[in-house]
Amino acid sequence: MVDVRELLESAEMNDVVRAIEALRRRYAPTAEYKNDHEWPVAIARVGRFRAELVFKIILSDEKYYPGYKEVLTAALAGWVISPPSVHARESLMIHAAVAFMEKAGELVGNQDLLTLQKDLAARYVIIGPQFLTEIYDCLGGSQAFADAPSFDELWNAFDSIEKQMITVARAIAYLHHAVDKFSRPGIQLYPSLNKAVAILNELKKRVGKDKFQQKYVSRSTLHYRWSNTKETLALIYAASTIKVNRKTLLGLILDGFLSYDDHRAHIHLWAGRAKYVSEHIFARMDDLTIQRKTDRLLGKVSPVKFKPPKLDPIEVACFDHTFRRFIRY
Repeated sequence: MVDVRELLESAEMNDVVRAIEALRRRYAPTAEYKNDHEWPVAIARVGRFRAELVFKIILSDEKYYPGYKEVLTAALAGWVISPPSVHARESLMIHAAVAFMEKAGELVGNQDLLTLQKDLAARYVIIGPQFLTEIYDCLGGSQAFADAPSFDELWNAFDSIEKQMITVARAIAYLHHAVDKFSRPGIQLYPSLNKAVAILNELKKRVGKDKFQQKYVSRSTLHYRWSNTKETLALIYAASTIKVNRKTLLGLILDGFLSYDDHRAHIHLWAGRAKYVSEHIFARMDDLTIQRKTDRLLGKVSPVKFKPPKLDPIEVACFDHTFRRFIRY
């Protein structure tokens, strides 16, 4: 049996530690990283999820140790999908951490033959001790990573989550069209969920209940999501309008593929468009609660103007039919 205390205090171990520290100083200079930071797991797990802090971090130019912003981006995606669920945030954080560690392994070429040199380079230089301590260990280590649910298993636990978010996005798209079309002198328009629901109800009449329910949730489910997750509404809609190759940013979020490394520019655009939704649509509502919550979340982000998505001919007919009742000349 190895004497662990003797091993840890041995001259050879001290030589190894000094050598690793020298490697890190040369190839992973920690001086450029921001050290007065909160641990990602504390932000995601302890008390209310501080989405406003996460946005501030991932939108900033501040440099944190490798993997820090990647894991926080995953936590943010989990929160947008299901704000009350710690499980959703943690599961996506674990998947992001695994992806980051796998990339480190690929960089050193461990897919061929793992050597001690490759393992040390990946673990202590590319990944780094801060990631291993603050993220890997805090998320539960190897057992938690082995037990993490697949994306399919995770979303199966959330009834109709994808349809909820698609319905929210379409409802706000209708309000966006209404504000753009009717916001001029002599016309008063106050966008509201009830107006969007009126269009959805008309759409259900015209396409049929079965076809409608394949894509959208019921009025009561939409009201519940809208009322209880106000801070995510602008983010859901804005994400649905941003194209990333053949998908939307919302699609990537729902598939669990939102990545800080791959989508950094899209995340900045996402925040800017969400701020525009707040100023252009939510600021015109009778109740300004949604605007206040959205602005508190996004802080000093500058709005990025954009046009609403096109409506198909049936939606146009539903839109025109519905808004005849709401516009006061």
